[in-house]
Amino acid sequence: MESRAIPLSMTDLVEQEENLSLSPLWTDIDWNRDGRQDTFLNLEHSVHRSAYGIVPIPVSLFKNGSGPTLLLMAGSHGDEYEGQAILTRLIQSLDADAVSGRIIVLPAVNLPAAMEGSRVSPLDGGNLNRCFGDTFSDNPTSRIADYIANTILPMCDVFFDFHSGGSSLEYVPCTYANVSGDPSKAARTLEALEFMNAPIAWVHQGIPQGPEAGRAAYRSGVVYLSGEFGGGGRVSMQATRVAERAIYRLMSHLKILPLANEWKDESESRLMRASPQHYFYADRDGIFEPAAALGDEVAKGDLSGTILNPETPAQPGTKVLFPASGTWICGRAIGRVRRGDCLGHLLADVSRDEILAAE
Repeated sequence: MESRAIPLSMTDLVEQEENLSLSPLWTDIDWNRDGRQDTFLNLEHSVHRSAYGIVPIPVSLFKNGSGPTLLLMAGSHGDEYEGQAILTRLIQSLDADAVSGRIIVLPAVNLPAAMEGSRVSPLDGGNLNRCFGDTFSDNPTSRIADYIANTILPMCDVFFDFHSGGSSLEYVPCTYANVSGDPSKAARTLEALEFMNAPIAWVHQGIPQGPEAGRAAYRSGVVYLSGEFGGGGRVSMQATRVAERAIYRLMSHLKILPLANEWKDESESRLMRASPQHYFYADRDGIFEPAAALGDEVAKGDLSGTILNPETPAQPGTKVLFPASGTWICGRAIGRVRRGDCLGHLLADVSRDEILAAE
């Protein structure tokens, strides 16, 4: 698989020559040059205290010869720390000479949110992973999404997007993939997901409809892989181990980097999927007290927990039942809930044949 290069236009050449910007997001990186480059995507942000200010979003590129291009991205939500930590360590340890192809690493892509430790950007309240629709607004967060969708993704073959439950949710660590489009691409995506060999591989079937990064990848013909690695506003050693192993196995699968012995052992892995009925929500305010643990196998109608009201302690609590059978993969990490808050969701086992037959 050859690397997908972006040719420089005359405008690009003029901008590089004069070091001028005609775009609200610009960089001095040379996407086609071999070797290692550590620099920034400079997002122009003009405010009262800094008329010509920029937000310097870190980016590292490792390129050596021909081969596929892999985009590794974390920090779309600033309070999802696991991917940010892993990609920071990867940047420190990766040797460009050992790479066959090109790796683009964005360890804190929504930098304002990452520095704030917030799901959304403090600059505009933007949720980066909800800005990849068919059009882009003229605000800082959407400009980042626009650059990823229209400049970076067209260079790429595979996109691995790191997520977790953030501050409000916690996940049993799992990888995730959009398996959609033509049968050949669906098979390639599933092969990559299976080779990553996470304990749980969550498969979403169908073309992404929401304005998430997977939709932008689909529009560019890029294989989209992701994962939910922990959460709860902290960094889990177990979750980062699953995620790190997935990275190195994916790079080996793509023949970008040889696989170290540390990651070669095969583990048991379950293919799973979710549907809307696997999600459950608070129907009133209060404190949610779980009656089961993440990772438990549950049946439809089992008690998931009780919503209690300390402000009216004499009133009985409200029981919340699991809406379907499956594995409790994700649960709320904050005890206090409001009506409409997601309390968690389940996953159910699915076979490889069922997934590919649906395509």
